[in-house]
Amino acid sequence: MQKDECPDNQDNIRHFLADILKQHGEISSEAMRVFGKLVRLTLSYRDRLNAERNETLTVDETRRGLDAYMAALSAGKIPDEYNDKIKGLVILWLKEINGITLLNVDRL
Repeated sequence: MQKDECPDNQDNIRHFLADILKQHGEISSEAMRVFGKLVRLTLSYRDRLNAERNETLTVDETRRGLDAYMAALSAGKIPDEYNDKIKGLVILWLKEINGITLLNVDRL
């Protein structure tokens, strides 16, 4: 098990997302609002996965989720290569941040 997959190390997702902010320097207040919502949704999803399914959302899955999210925004669908946890996270982001419900995915 990698360090970021350890249930005792749940803050790694928060650190990963904070690092994204550091890399981009100054961002607009609107972008910060959206990013804050993305962080809250991600941590809530992570906690729900852990409580309901005893599953851990890893930093790698979160990183891949961001890639899938961007692809879904541009193509209108989530690429098939992502697992159900990642797809569930992307569906949540699309719905709560963008008001988009994709019809081509199974409910997770």
